[in-house]
Amino acid sequence: MSPAPPFRPAGGPDQPAPFVRVSLLGPVRAWDGEGGEIAIPGRKPRALLGILLMARGRPVSRARLAALLWERSAEAEARGSLRQAVLELTRAFGAVPLLRRDGESLRADPACCVVDALTLPAGGAPPDGMPALMDGLEGIGEGFDDWLQAERDAFLADLRARQEARLEALAEDPARSEEAIQAARGLVALDPSHEPGWRALMLLLASAGNRAQALAEYERCEAALRRALDLEPSAETQQLAARLRAPSRAALLPPAPPPPSEDGRLRVGVIPARLSAGQAHHPLTAAYAHDVALELVRYRHFDVLHPSALEAGGVPSSEAFRGLGLDYIVTTAIRREAEGSSLVLSLLEVSGPARPIWSARAPLGGTADELDSEALGRLVARLEPVILHTEGTRPVPKRVTDASAIVLRAIPLMFSMEAPRFFRAGEMLADAVTREPENAMAAAWAAQWHVFQIGQSWAPDPAAALEEAERLAVLAMSLDPESAEAAAIYGHVASFLHKDFDSAAYYLGRSLELNPHQASSWALSAATQTYSGSPKEALRQLERYRSLAPCHPHDRILSQVFTTAYAVGGDFEMALSFGRRAVRAAPGFVNGYKPVLSALGHLGLAREARPLIEALLRLEPRFNVAEFVSTYPFRRPEDREAYAEGLLRAGAPKG
Repeated sequence: MSPAPPFRPAGGPDQPAPFVRVSLLGPVRAWDGEGGEIAIPGRKPRALLGILLMARGRPVSRARLAALLWERSAEAEARGSLRQAVLELTRAFGAVPLLRRDGESLRADPACCVVDALTLPAGGAPPDGMPALMDGLEGIGEGFDDWLQAERDAFLADLRARQEARLEALAEDPARSEEAIQAARGLVALDPSHEPGWRALMLLLASAGNRAQALAEYERCEAALRRALDLEPSAETQQLAARLRAPSRAALLPPAPPPPSEDGRLRVGVIPARLSAGQAHHPLTAAYAHDVALELVRYRHFDVLHPSALEAGGVPSSEAFRGLGLDYIVTTAIRREAEGSSLVLSLLEVSGPARPIWSARAPLGGTADELDSEALGRLVARLEPVILHTEGTRPVPKRVTDASAIVLRAIPLMFSMEAPRFFRAGEMLADAVTREPENAMAAAWAAQWHVFQIGQSWAPDPAAALEEAERLAVLAMSLDPESAEAAAIYGHVASFLHKDFDSAAYYLGRSLELNPHQASSWALSAATQTYSGSPKEALRQLERYRSLAPCHPHDRILSQVFTTAYAVGGDFEMALSFGRRAVRAAPGFVNGYKPVLSALGHLGLAREARPLIEALLRLEPRFNVAEFVSTYPFRRPEDREAYAEGLLRAGAPKG
């Protein structure tokens, strides 16, 4: 491989010269100031370098890095592996002080390097054939894969937005039409499903007198949309093509855009996937689409348009979807494979240029003419968190005044268990409840926020917080008696805060009757089973939770119930295995530490428990065993005593 050419800093005399150049677009590679390639050994050191560089100079905690790259290792082993990876990178970069240690954090010094993914010209054209960010590092672990996909999505979204802005600016200047054409080509190369980019390219070519090429681009647009989304071009794009075929130049004037939807709630439509010409649907495809719509209604987070409402409009298109105010489309398909048939659900975002978000499949059991409700339920259970996570974490919200939209953005902040973000979530949820007092979703999640606030020992007045959690949970159930989520949150309030296990079991059971595929309800029910002294039943319910949502966005908190169930059941080795992962994944969640410490104490590993105790006391300085076990919701005295004994053996303060 030929060396990269030498580079020079672009800044002035006061700007420190960069020492190395790093490429994150494609495989992770680095070059010194003379263009010689720097050998970076191993996938995980390259992944570590990528994580630190994408943090743009901000420190990243060692616990976070260990959890991302060595999630299956014990904490001490993961820390050792991290130290070794840092040593290898330090040796590779030699005299260049790229990595900096900030106490318990690491960072990459941006003054020491130029990174291609971070220094693309503002509004500039993307490189030809844009490679994937940090290509070839997939499969290191679930946590890292999730981080990598989120970084890739954010990178492409930012690049797409800059390219859109560049195209818009160039298109307004007739003297720069050639640059505008190249910008439009760059935009559709970056996102082949970007219909406004295709339309801009067609108009620019036609305005330059090249209608034949403009119509050729329409054909490319058709092929790209079929390949990426299995959709026809929107009515607006088809109309533009028709005007291009007309002789009159006035025909090129665009029609007035359709009015935006005024409905604040998310809207999700369900349709059978379209097939290529000559192919026939499996007889049950439409039936599955109908049942997916009915299952989605149970989740209460969005309005669902039944397939019949969409089929009435003829051939679906992204423009037709936007005309109905849809944010997402779910497609159903049955794929025949060598080992049998599978049900496939795919999720497309259609509020802007249509783009795929998620797809999953489940093998179908039974006979060819029977619906497999279990396969369908498992897929829908995975689909609902994807929609909520996408809405809650998008860089720029589509709606900022609607209460439901505010709740969706508050939920990830709440589950971060980082105090500033957590209290921002509390402000947002209080605002949502004030804006729409009749919104059950806002009331239910505001109640859950108070539960977490008490559990984290962050409530200035725990009694008042408990009363408010109770009020909001009851309000949520009264506003929407059919909400499985509201019933589950009320059941959790009853067990965790009131130690009323019978009421908790009733409302959690009602939640699971209302929606047996709501994964979070199974996790909350398992927590109550653990508190009640039934750890075996708790683990059975947790396996159901895991089967429904193997990648739940809140798993870093919900999976802590595994640790407690194993600890209460006396399987301390398993408690330790799950607990170490849980603590690394959510280092700010105080109740994640306690079952791990109890397990360590029972296993006689007080020395290994010491750093966890120190971390817990930094988060909860007043923690002591006596006060904790007197307030934690144990139903059976023997569970309380065994838990306390483990904590004391681990070296936790007695109180």
